[in-house]
Amino acid sequence: MLQYAKDNFGVDRKCLYINFNNFYFAQHTLVEFAGDFYRRGGRTLLIDQTFKYENWSKELRQCYDQFPELHIVFSGSTVMRLIEDNTDIRDIVASYNLRGFSFREYLNLKCGTNFLSYTLDEIISDHSRIAADICSKVWPLDHFDAYLHHGFYPFFLEQRNFSENLLKTMNMMLEVDILLIKQIELKYLAKIRRLLAILMNTAPTVPNVSQLSQDIETSRATIMNYIKYLKDARLLNLLYKEGEEFPKKPSLVYVQNTNLLHAVNPGNVDKTTECKTFLYNALHANTR
Repeated sequence: MLQYAKDNFGVDRKCLYINFNNFYFAQHTLVEFAGDFYRRGGRTLLIDQTFKYENWSKELRQCYDQFPELHIVFSGSTVMRLIEDNTDIRDIVASYNLRGFSFREYLNLKCGTNFLSYTLDEIISDHSRIAADICSKVWPLDHFDAYLHHGFYPFFLEQRNFSENLLKTMNMMLEVDILLIKQIELKYLAKIRRLLAILMNTAPTVPNVSQLSQDIETSRATIMNYIKYLKDARLLNLLYKEGEEFPKKPSLVYVQNTNLLHAVNPGNVDKTTECKTFLYNALHANTR
């Protein structure tokens, strides 16, 4: 969001970034703040940490109705289901599902190339020409292992320890995206973390829900809910038989991407598991 503001507005005060971590919102409403900003000439409001404000959707609707020239961009977690179950804003919001880098995007960033995306059908029917064109500009295998290890998340560009940063992010996903948003008591965090560890160390796997229930010491229904939450938080991917979906048991559980595999098991990632995880993540790109 800050990059968007910098690229499109610079120092133009018609655009403002706010974060609901700010203590201002402990005593003031979003509608009150947006109205004041609007009257001062503000026209673009960027809102982060939406889930930390109790009545965010109702007040966003009020802002939309009361300040017609105000453009609002807001972020939230995939666990929130921002649009699907939200009647306050469902008819007025256009959503964008932000994913990690594809290998193509990683190559473009690292090598200064401008490779276009191809559909699976185009790759199957015209793979020889596509491969020849790519290899005339860059040799992908020189970069593939690096991508599998640390290329999915943009913070590999930062001057920090990538794996340590990713582990911190994973814990934030558990504590914020799952516990806080789903209103799960803190005492259950250890069970969710243990479930994730078991699944990440055996994936891709057919989940034995009864065994997991015994290992985690909770009910089968709770195990299924936890797996769904971990999927929504983008820590796992689930593969169902055609026509089936949650709450049915998935056919296979995958780790969401290969970077997570390397962060949890540094130097000990099975190559077959790594390849399967990469392939499913790539084919899963346009789904929630």
